[in-house]
Amino acid sequence: MIRAILFDFYGVWLPDIFANYLAEAQQQGFEVSDELQKTVNRYYHGLAGVEEVAGAFRFKLNRPDIDVQQFVLNENSIAPAIVDFMRGLHAHFVKLGVLANLGRQELDLLNNFNQHNQLFEVVSGPLALNLDKPLLDNEVFAQTLQNIGEPPQNCVVVTGSQEYQNFAAGLGMTVLPFAGFPKLKQDLDQMLASEVS
Repeated sequence: MIRAILFDFYGVWLPDIFANYLAEAQQQGFEVSDELQKTVNRYYHGLAGVEEVAGAFRFKLNRPDIDVQQFVLNENSIAPAIVDFMRGLHAHFVKLGVLANLGRQELDLLNNFNQHNQLFEVVSGPLALNLDKPLLDNEVFAQTLQNIGEPPQNCVVVTGSQEYQNFAAGLGMTVLPFAGFPKLKQDLDQMLASEVS
């Protein structure tokens, strides 16, 4: 029985603000790519700010056009249609949460957003849990599931990341690959309707 839905953040709620620059870094070789990935990982653990990440991309990619404002998020970044979509899911009496790599900016944004909209039972990830672990770690998932109060088999994960999908499936969670909100709505409506019948 589906009792909870956990959403990735980047790639579902918003396009990944770092993905294009990390892809560009891969074209410049392992050393540049590895260093920038480490900077982004530090960001997701609350050890680097968005200014440091923007500066690292600007310097390592030799891109003076990269500005910190490209990485700044606010509640206006989240489309009202997403809020309506999430509210519609509450009609099915399922718990909603975010389980994602979240830097301080994303965590604050979602917590403030949740105060105004009261959509999520949990906003989670390594930084939110104060864990020095990657997102795809058994302890991160175990604590999140404990916080939402459901076992893995009662949870659906929505993400566009193949690695995330594989990890969650390996824990016994149902996985829905994200391919846009119209498709997600159709898939979730079918899944939740089959629970009732």
